[in-house]
Amino acid sequence: MIKLLISLFLFINLYSKDLLVAQKQNTLYVQNLIDIEEKIAQNFEKYLLTEFKFPKLEDLMNNDYLGTNFSVINKFGSNISFETETGTTNRLRIKYAITSNVESYIKELYNRDLYRFNTHAFSSEDLSYVEIKLQSKEALNIYKILSSGGIIEKVCQSTLVNKYCNVENSIRWYNGASNWIEYNKKDFEEGNVTVVSNAVLTDTKLDNLKVGAYIFVENSSKYVKYIDNKILKVD
Repeated sequence: MIKLLISLFLFINLYSKDLLVAQKQNTLYVQNLIDIEEKIAQNFEKYLLTEFKFPKLEDLMNNDYLGTNFSVINKFGSNISFETETGTTNRLRIKYAITSNVESYIKELYNRDLYRFNTHAFSSEDLSYVEIKLQSKEALNIYKILSSGGIIEKVCQSTLVNKYCNVENSIRWYNGASNWIEYNKKDFEEGNVTVVSNAVLTDTKLDNLKVGAYIFVENSSKYVKYIDNKILKVD
């Protein structure tokens, strides 16, 4: 009887040690999984600010971004990738990685924001995903333009029509007549703008500016946006 109890004790002790080792390994693996998602989110934002378009994951797998040896392997489900949904404009989602049956502590650790700064895990019975949290106002404004169907060219040309383009710290909009409105990347429609000529003062794009915004005509006059989309000259 004593031998049986000793054997049982040893078995339980070894099992407990193995269980503890497995938990530590899983914890480290989940932390690594989160780190992968964080790096993807960081480089998603970097790509937006550099290329002015939405990246596919393969666009980030080079030395300018994640590196050529970056691994997206996931033992808790399918490989890490962006979530694409038909009929949605939300491009700030990574597929939820925990798709297999796992112990609750693994999922709880994965969902926590303790190790997350650029992402947030959302999980419910109907919908689960990891959200990319853009950090800069510049990236948020570029995302807003692209999500609304806008196109941002990397280089501005006077021949552009109904497109945005990049000018250092600014974004220009060329209308149907190839006349431009220039926005600050950080402030966008919340800030002041410069226009190429008085002809642009009737452009409906200016309706989106906040009341009180200044409109500078290049090398000329200054105007201010009033309520009811009125634009009045400032002396």
